[in-house]
Amino acid sequence: MALPSPTPLNEPARQPALAFPAASSTITTSALCSPSTGKERAMRILIFTNAYKPLVSGVVTSISLFRYGLIRAGHDVHIIAPEHESHQDDEPYVFRFPSLDLPEKLNLSLVLPFKTTMAPTVRGIKPAVIHSQHPFVMGGLAAAFARDLGLPLVFTFHTRYDVYAQRYVPIAPKLAGMVTDEIVRRYLEKCTHVIAPTPSVRDFILREYRPEVPVTVIPTPVCLEQYADLQPQRIRAQLRLQQAEMLLYVGRLTGEKNLDFLLRAFADIAARRPRARLVLVGTGIHERNLKRLARKLGLKRKVIFVGAVPHQDVRHYAAAADLFVFTSLSDTQGLVLTESLAAGTPVVAVRAPGPLDVLADGGGVLVSEDEEEFAQAVVNLLGDRARLRAMREEARRVAQRYSIHATVEQLLTVYEQAISDAARHGWRPLREQQRISGDTWREIVAQIRALGENLSTSFRTAWDDEESRWYLQGYLQEVRASLEETIGEIDRVIQEGRRSN
Repeated sequence: MALPSPTPLNEPARQPALAFPAASSTITTSALCSPSTGKERAMRILIFTNAYKPLVSGVVTSISLFRYGLIRAGHDVHIIAPEHESHQDDEPYVFRFPSLDLPEKLNLSLVLPFKTTMAPTVRGIKPAVIHSQHPFVMGGLAAAFARDLGLPLVFTFHTRYDVYAQRYVPIAPKLAGMVTDEIVRRYLEKCTHVIAPTPSVRDFILREYRPEVPVTVIPTPVCLEQYADLQPQRIRAQLRLQQAEMLLYVGRLTGEKNLDFLLRAFADIAARRPRARLVLVGTGIHERNLKRLARKLGLKRKVIFVGAVPHQDVRHYAAAADLFVFTSLSDTQGLVLTESLAAGTPVVAVRAPGPLDVLADGGGVLVSEDEEEFAQAVVNLLGDRARLRAMREEARRVAQRYSIHATVEQLLTVYEQAISDAARHGWRPLREQQRISGDTWREIVAQIRALGENLSTSFRTAWDDEESRWYLQGYLQEVRASLEETIGEIDRVIQEGRRSN
């Protein structure tokens, strides 16, 4: 597998605005989606992420919406992300680097973390601030470049990494949580500023890690102008649910989303509300198990697995639903909650940090993790149409505080503070290492070790799931062949270095 080095960049040209779906000229919420131009304080931002389009996730949506708003405000936003199969980007300044694409069911892509191949691109961009979306892999590279270039490092704490590690590393989950906790703790020490998506996450960070840098709450935005032209009837006709009481879930079909709980609660709901239907939008490694459980509960004809849909269609599904149902205990914000509120769809959710923050001012009902209580809350709302109409208006009102205009202004303030803090502390770029074979070898060893650790974690996780196991049997052979080519490439570099010395 060849590892091409991207061509060094000269001073980049000004970025054109991203082409989000255009809104009607009659929309009155356009100002909420279009930040005022702030060219007097324009800056160049470099984002490092483990995941970007075409993958669909809360992190990808967050990056995309913030980037859109920042560019509309007159700033340059560059993204460094892993390659993803044959995907071609249709937006400017997205730089891809070689990666290992894991099976589609796993929704993972691991970048080959060779810092030297990225250095010409990063230095050519000349960013004012580096924004990391993860504490590992690309996040580690973001921290290294911020250190080397003397730049501020801003980090968004998207999720409870300890909870995810315990669920996705079935071998010694308690140890996995402890190790992840230590990784996050050390990463926060490298940051200039930390962003939390909700007050609950901010409080968790301050309580568990006690960082010595500011922690600011900035929620993921929603482009409200896109919710002025909704097509709920089209979705209901497409699903043949014109007369149904439609419950909606949008997200990955994975274990941490607590969807077994949702199906069992829905069995109770369906028994009392015969016209109720549950629509699940998304894919994931738990999908086959959920279909099996739906059949076991006698819900085969009442639970509809839609699969993945383009993100721009999610708002139409939300508008079509009578209620949005959410049972995850690990989501730090739950972007789908704010999207549902923007569509005017009330939420019934299990009481957890994300929903607690999003629904603090109304728009939904929170219940304990009890199937009977959850089912009763849904049944009560479906049977009270007047209350449901009132909650729809309440949901739209609550969604206003998640406008792109408001959240981008908050983000710019954080960037400016980070730049000021970095300058005040007198950070300076480290002296660039000489390119000698010894230094090259040490870096290669470190990066290969990091790659191996990430592969081991991913493969062990997938192997533990029966549905994913057969994907890996053939895939491991391909990975081995690719790694052999990579090692050969590394060996050639080392030999050339020795001859030059």
